Amino acid sequence: MPQIEIEYSAKLPIRDELSKLAVDLHYVIARQADAELASFKTRISPLENVVIADGDDKYAMVHLDIRLLSGRGDAVKFATGEAALAVLRDRLEWLVGDYAVQFTVEVHDLDRANYHKHVTDASS
Repeated sequence: MPQIEIEYSAKLPIRDELSKLAVDLHYVIARQADAELASFKTRISPLENVVIADGDDKYAMVHLDIRLLSGRGDAVKFATGEAALAVLRDRLEWLVGDYAVQFTVEVHDLDRANYHKHVTDASS
């Protein structure tokens, strides 16, 4: 926890910034949601087949899905989403050129009772 997924239109020229974006998001979300930095995991998925609006090639998207262990209030989840959206825009918006990009963020609960985790010791 937290589990993060970044999905984006593959045609966007943002690939080189995505690892930096993930680290930025880890720090910002850790602060907003009071989460341990070492527990973050981010998956980054380019999407080849995305249809937006009337299908014109000028449209694109970047969607961030954040899953936090349940128990946080709506205010924390809202602040986390707002902060994450600001990071997305700051890190990527200047790169998208003439594309009309929809930047979106969704914050969900991971059911604490049904989330299982095991971490190996990296020092052995």
